Amino acid sequence: MKNKLKRIAASVLTLALLAVPVLAAAEPVGSRSLNVADGTVYTYSTQAVTSDSGKQTNLHENIFTYKKETQVRPVVAFGSTLYGTSPMNKTIKTLEEQGYSMVAGINGSFFDRATGIPYGIVVTNSILRSGGSANAVGFLADGSALIGDPTVAVTLDYGADAPLVLNYNKAMTVQNGVLLYSQDYDTRTKNTIEGYHVIVRPVGSRAAELRLGQSLTVEVVGMVEDTKSCSIPEDGFLLAIANDTAYKSALTALKGMVMGQQMTLQVTCASGWENVTSAAGGGDMLVENGQVCTDFTLDSAKKMAARTAIGVTNDGSLILYTCDEAGNSEGLTLAQLAERMLALGCRTALNLDGGGSTAAGVTYPGYASGATANVPSDGKLRECANFIFLVRQKQDAGAASKLYLYPFGGYALPGAKLTMTIKAADSSYMAAAVPTSVTFGGTNVTQTSGSTVTVEPGARGAATVTAAAGSLRASATFEIPAAPTSITIKQEGKNTPLTALHIAGGSKTDLTATAWYYGNQVYSADESFEWAVTGEIGEIDGSGVFTAAKTGTDLTGTITASYGETSFTLKVTVGSSQPFADTKGHWAESYITDLYYAGTLQGSTKDGKLYYRPDASMTRQEFIVAMMRYLGTDLSAYQTVSLPFADSSSIADWAKSAMQAAYSLGYLTGSKTNGQLLAKPGATISRQEAMTILSRTKDFPEADLNTLSAFSDSGKIADWAKTALAQMAQQKIISGSKGKLNPTGKVTRAEVAKMLYMLSEL
Repeated sequence: MKNKLKRIAASVLTLALLAVPVLAAAEPVGSRSLNVADGTVYTYSTQAVTSDSGKQTNLHENIFTYKKETQVRPVVAFGSTLYGTSPMNKTIKTLEEQGYSMVAGINGSFFDRATGIPYGIVVTNSILRSGGSANAVGFLADGSALIGDPTVAVTLDYGADAPLVLNYNKAMTVQNGVLLYSQDYDTRTKNTIEGYHVIVRPVGSRAAELRLGQSLTVEVVGMVEDTKSCSIPEDGFLLAIANDTAYKSALTALKGMVMGQQMTLQVTCASGWENVTSAAGGGDMLVENGQVCTDFTLDSAKKMAARTAIGVTNDGSLILYTCDEAGNSEGLTLAQLAERMLALGCRTALNLDGGGSTAAGVTYPGYASGATANVPSDGKLRECANFIFLVRQKQDAGAASKLYLYPFGGYALPGAKLTMTIKAADSSYMAAAVPTSVTFGGTNVTQTSGSTVTVEPGARGAATVTAAAGSLRASATFEIPAAPTSITIKQEGKNTPLTALHIAGGSKTDLTATAWYYGNQVYSADESFEWAVTGEIGEIDGSGVFTAAKTGTDLTGTITASYGETSFTLKVTVGSSQPFADTKGHWAESYITDLYYAGTLQGSTKDGKLYYRPDASMTRQEFIVAMMRYLGTDLSAYQTVSLPFADSSSIADWAKSAMQAAYSLGYLTGSKTNGQLLAKPGATISRQEAMTILSRTKDFPEADLNTLSAFSDSGKIADWAKTALAQMAQQKIISGSKGKLNPTGKVTRAEVAKMLYMLSEL
């Protein structure tokens, strides 16, 4: 039997239950800490939270504590331009190209989802990249931080009685007054309304850069009238204002400027902010002067959600914080987040972009690249406006001076097989060569082979794995819970937990149980559990292999997996019939049947029989409903979402909440027809449309477009769909038929079933 390892979303070097500050009505479950650099500690924390209504929830947190020192410093980074967004991994690559190595990182500013433009200021390398009036966090060269209102203002003195106030690197609207653009925004303004533009360049040898607390003299070198998207000079700036602006006097001022006219750009800010080398705008202040803030009036503040925050403690340490609303963690309200940051010792703390934007990354010692530490609520990391990183200079690794065991630790049941990975790092925590001779040992474990150990049957308390190489030592401890908080059952090789099982008489299926401890997955083997069957449905052995009874009629019963006082009971139907009258013998029969009993697919009843219509096409709204059902999304959380589609009124009532959720999560974007954004809910969906939407639900590896050359009709694939189809083909979610993908053909209900099934297997 397989003894398959169960992954745990926790990171520890040594597992220790620590006394950590908690929210009111919260109980600390465990906290695990790892030094990822001198002065930087990563902590994964779990808390059991009781809401005001009495609901029991779990809270999973990622906390980075940074004490300023010379080897590591905080920075802000974004993609190649402010316009658009960038994923964390791509932004890390940009840092690496600049000679940095990431220690840890979180997402930063709130931003406009349509343009990617951050709402607050952005400063990198001491240069102001974007303006804004929001609260912000700024970092000084020595690693210390400022949090508060930087009161940054960009003005233009053009010789009039009063200077013009400028919006720096923001999108043009009729209410935004005069805009100032640099190529940090993009090479063009990308505005959608016509405006008047003045091109200016610095006088003398000064670079086209704005710095906090400094001024820059520029001269007029050109004008561009009545255009929307306008080119931004590489060696200068672009002044712009909408033609139909509410600020007529400002428009008149720009139109009155002449070639060669010299003017002064001035950047003012609050005291101390002129010295920041990096900064990012945020949202509400959470903690000020050691007191929690309470004036959170927005509805979104009252919702439990994934959150991101940053704070400064009394001793000047920096706290980078995220909590999840996914992976069995319910998140926090904004008021709870404020309490949490205060409990972590913050005298000042700032709310950053949360929800689907929440991201935490860390480079575990011994590894050359970073990894995602949190569980994104969108199912994959969102592309964001910018990120806050702790970085160090890249350097060649020295000799190994530290030894590490991975997984770091967590929770395990007796019988679990733990396959350990050994890593080494030098004195600066950079990945180093692993010693050739490593020995393993520990307590309550038995070495099975090589680096694999088994938690001994009957073990209690904790199991500790040790590794030694010469004078270097490492250990990882796994707590053995007396009773898990919950158990789930899946079929071996499948990722979706079962709510019911339908199996043909006389057949076998290999079931695997997973234990959970306050939302953390527990390492186990199927032999760790006790298995039991009720009813005359068949037999199950000690490793979860169920053999169904031979029968010509449907039989019902249950299968139960238990450990200690915790159990899960699965309803089972054994029979020879399939749920649908029209799928027996169909090439997609197994996919359709599995997804029906998983609650993903539904059919329609006629003459007392259930039909799926496997070869019928699907409308766009039918597809979205099936996809959201497969994803298990709580649609009730999106019922107040306003859809931007001109044809939203034609969405069926039974599909509306699914369409709202799909739009909010970025899966459904619609298409423009005659200048209108349409969802086309009743239109049949093509194969490439379905694959593109599905691809947005997973964080796939980078696409290799050469994969598509295997299909003879790859030339028919739309440019906007090529990346998605390449990703789907690489992951073997799609395989085509007779060497073709038929991208423009109507997707059938059977094809959708297969795609969803294959997607669930990743």
